Amino acid sequence: MGKRRRKLLFIAVSLMAFVWVTSVGLTFINEGKIPSDTAFPDVPGPAVVKGISMQCGSGGCWREMAIEADSTVVANELINEMDLSQERCSARNLLTLTRICTSSSHAGGQLRVYLRYAY
Repeated sequence: MGKRRRKLLFIAVSLMAFVWVTSVGLTFINEGKIPSDTAFPDVPGPAVVKGISMQCGSGGCWREMAIEADSTVVANELINEMDLSQERCSARNLLTLTRICTSSSHAGGQLRVYLRYAY
C-alpha cells in the first residue's frame, strides 16, 4: 500500500472515530432525550390508547402511553399480548451505545407503557 493510500485511510478512520465519539458524547450529555412514539409496541385489537406523554424525573426522561384497562384481567391480557410482563430492552445501538427499554404498570384503570433510553 502506498504512502498516499495509508494517509487517506488514516484520515478516513480518524474522521469516522471523531464522528462516533461525538455521537456517543452528545447522547450522554442530552439527558432529556427520549425514544420516539414509533418505538412503542403495537396495541392489540380493541384496546383504546388514551394518550402519550413525556415525563421527566431524577433518572432522566421517558415516554408514557396510557391504555384504557378497566380491570386487572384486561390489563394482564394486554401485558401478555404486548410481551411486557417484565422490562425488555432492544439491542444496543452501536452509533450511540444506547438501547430502548420498554416496561409497563397497571393502576387506576389504565395500563401505562413506558419507553426510555438505557445507557
